[in-house]
Amino acid sequence: MSSANKAPLLLIFMTVFIDLMGFGLVIPILPTYAQQLHASDLVIGLLIASYSVMQFIFTPFWGRLSDRIGRRPVLLISLVASFIGYMIWGFSGSLVGLFASRIVAGFGNANIAVAQAYITDITTKENRARGMGMVGAAFGLGFVLGPALGSALVQYGLQTVGFFAAGFSLLDLVLTFFLLPEPKERGNFGKERFGLGLDFYLKNITSEKLRVSFLIFFVSTFAFANMEATLVLLTAKLYNWGPKENTFLFVYIGILIVIVQGGMIRQLTKKYSERKLITVGSILIAAGLFVTPLTNNWLVLGLGMTLLSVGSGINNPCNQSIISKLAPEETVGGVLGLGQSVSTLGRIFGPIVGCALFGQFGYMSPYIAGGVCMLIVVALSLKLPETEPGSTAAH
Repeated sequence: MSSANKAPLLLIFMTVFIDLMGFGLVIPILPTYAQQLHASDLVIGLLIASYSVMQFIFTPFWGRLSDRIGRRPVLLISLVASFIGYMIWGFSGSLVGLFASRIVAGFGNANIAVAQAYITDITTKENRARGMGMVGAAFGLGFVLGPALGSALVQYGLQTVGFFAAGFSLLDLVLTFFLLPEPKERGNFGKERFGLGLDFYLKNITSEKLRVSFLIFFVSTFAFANMEATLVLLTAKLYNWGPKENTFLFVYIGILIVIVQGGMIRQLTKKYSERKLITVGSILIAAGLFVTPLTNNWLVLGLGMTLLSVGSGINNPCNQSIISKLAPEETVGGVLGLGQSVSTLGRIFGPIVGCALFGQFGYMSPYIAGGVCMLIVVALSLKLPETEPGSTAAH
């Protein structure tokens, strides 16, 4: 990677990190805030889902728009929307205001594909997975530190957390405006007519080159979300853990993913193809899911979480890298956005299925189901195009 591209890459890292930090701030206290406004359990669920639904709808839009008018202006527009969304939270005193906040913030924060497309523009095919790994590390670090900071700030008032998140978005906006240049190698894609209709979705979802990667994205996220949604229930049942112990556990998971995506992935992609790494990562995730609920020994739980976190840290950047290589250059932002939308579907349905399985069939069932899903991903990964370490994917 050239020295000229290191500064923009670091800024994208900071952009994603601050974006996710602002998002993570409100996660631990959102249900409490909603309950204070007399929301039912169903309404709280809809409130949480509204953010993901907006990301599902608008992630391809922002990515495709960035193909048309440039990465930098789209990042700026989306960050303004994020700032407005969190300010609505700060001033909100009603459920309507809270819904408006999450909808607007979800609309703005659906910009991860633009950040990934920016990485595609400033990296070579040889170091693409490493660049995607940095985005993943920023994503994970924001998720780890955001909820911890939100829990600390809540003592100063629920609305204060919203203003603090707005401050992070404003800082992100200022840094992007003054320090992040438009990629020089984006090409002349702006001359092509912008389009994000149903045909764009169908063409890419059914594409022979892309559909396996999209399916891997969905199934992997679905399996991981099964674990995320039920892990607190599992640790309460098997270990009698409370919020403090579970916070440490999630921090451990996040730190492991950050270490893998921020450092290990660079060395792995030099030696092994992305296809092989996705296969190995999927096996590790499957093993982690199967091991996690086996006993009430916390060392076994730690082993399961370690296998799962390392596997996930390998899988995500490698699959994103393959998608970026297989996508037509003029639509790479839109295609990466579509991949993130598919992943968001997994985050929507995973918790629903996981919690239903936990309640109906016992605490082991979500992990068995997730493990089986990851074995399916192992089989799917064998259908991916083979690449040499650091090379382009075979078309």
